[in-house]
Amino acid sequence: MKRLFKLLGLIILMIVVAFAFLFCQQGFYKKVVATKDKQEFVWGIDISHHQKNVDFDKLVNENKPAFVILKSTQGKTHVDDAYADRLNKFRELGIPVGGYHFFNYNVSGKSQAEHYIKTVGLRKGDLYPVLDVEMKHSSTQSKQWIVKEIKSFCEVVKDKYRVEPIIYCEYDYYRKYLKEEFSDYQYWISDFYREPRCKYVIWQYDTLHVEGVGSIDNNRLADGVKLDKLILH
Repeated sequence: MKRLFKLLGLIILMIVVAFAFLFCQQGFYKKVVATKDKQEFVWGIDISHHQKNVDFDKLVNENKPAFVILKSTQGKTHVDDAYADRLNKFRELGIPVGGYHFFNYNVSGKSQAEHYIKTVGLRKGDLYPVLDVEMKHSSTQSKQWIVKEIKSFCEVVKDKYRVEPIIYCEYDYYRKYLKEEFSDYQYWISDFYREPRCKYVIWQYDTLHVEGVGSIDNNRLADGVKLDKLILH
């Protein structure tokens, strides 16, 4: 009987250890730490027209972000209707700000880059240009086409700003499409469950309530990354 209890105790202990391992592997502990106190890291937000009302005074007074990334364009024609006004407002507030382009899979990377450059209007003091590439609809094109058109977009943007755009994506997208051809790029990785499993400069780690804006995506710089290194000079 004693041996049976010992065996059961050992099994329970192994189960507890296994759950603890999975808990840490999934990054829940890191997630709690990351969201607990924004003073522990360089914190920023990304917003688009979906955030209908932004109370700039409340945002700055209650939880001023170190940086803001706005949606600017999508495809080769779409412009976020809130972009221009918010870009100017955050500049007035002295908060480093930039714009991202949401990549579409039905038009060339070159035409999308030209649309982005024409619209985004980045200047010295703004954040680096950003390309947002996501898994949704990517299956409509081959990997070869996707890599070719993303490369085309990045080359056009680099010709204009003399820096390579930061690429926003999830880790699975990075692994499938970007790891081989874009290994030298800087990444903004979205992962709400664990710290990104690749090198990154920005981590989109959760959707949380932010005073003055509401429930939005929250971001932090990687440890050791200086915000100044992501700003156009």
